[in-house]
Amino acid sequence: MAEAVGLVFIVPTIVVTGEPFPGIVAIAIAALAGTIGFVGLLAFYRALAGGTMSLVAPVAAVIGAGLPVVAGVAGGDSLSPTEAAGIVVALVAVSIVSRPAADAGVGRGGLALALIAGAGFGGFFIVIDLAVQAGAQTWWPVVASRSATIVAGSAVALAQGRAALLLRQASPIMIVCGVADTLGNVLFLLANAQGSLGIAAVLASMYPAVTVLLAWQVLGERLARIHAVGVALVFVGIALIAAP
Repeated sequence: MAEAVGLVFIVPTIVVTGEPFPGIVAIAIAALAGTIGFVGLLAFYRALAGGTMSLVAPVAAVIGAGLPVVAGVAGGDSLSPTEAAGIVVALVAVSIVSRPAADAGVGRGGLALALIAGAGFGGFFIVIDLAVQAGAQTWWPVVASRSATIVAGSAVALAQGRAALLLRQASPIMIVCGVADTLGNVLFLLANAQGSLGIAAVLASMYPAVTVLLAWQVLGERLARIHAVGVALVFVGIALIAAP
């Protein structure tokens, strides 16, 4: 549902900005990115349902952030020593912040699902970057990737007999989630266009730190010591990456 809300927000924006259609190839690549990301998300939630959060969250987060770094360097991105150090610190921070305070247990197949989830998240960043290289700019790749996600998600829901659940999810909070998620995708594309794929992906993957801080401040949840360390490392990593 949040994906559909995002499309409602994006389509009028394309009309207003007049962003040109990038061509079928770029759209197809962006749609592939959305499908890959959806597969990663399915694996992530499947693993969480099996009670493997303590394994899945940090592994998926680090792989999802690390793969674009490798792809970016392989594609010619140059990193200064300070940026490289910042990325390493950031990857460690994401792993720490993503780890729950208590061990939820590791079920059978948990590691495989974590690897698939991380590959899906990282694959989304890599392939959406290929769509940009193929001529897509900012809004069209988001439209294509989200449309593919909606199609894939609807197909899964229909196959499982849960189509009615999609309609029941409609609520004001879903509108906020859809707009916020869309804005995040757009900001990633803008950041990627300004510099390194690896840096943009790593910074975008630091969202668990924001989740932890919001849970602490808004929901009144206790901030575990390990999470406090992870959040501190997030800021250290950002400072190193942004250093001249």
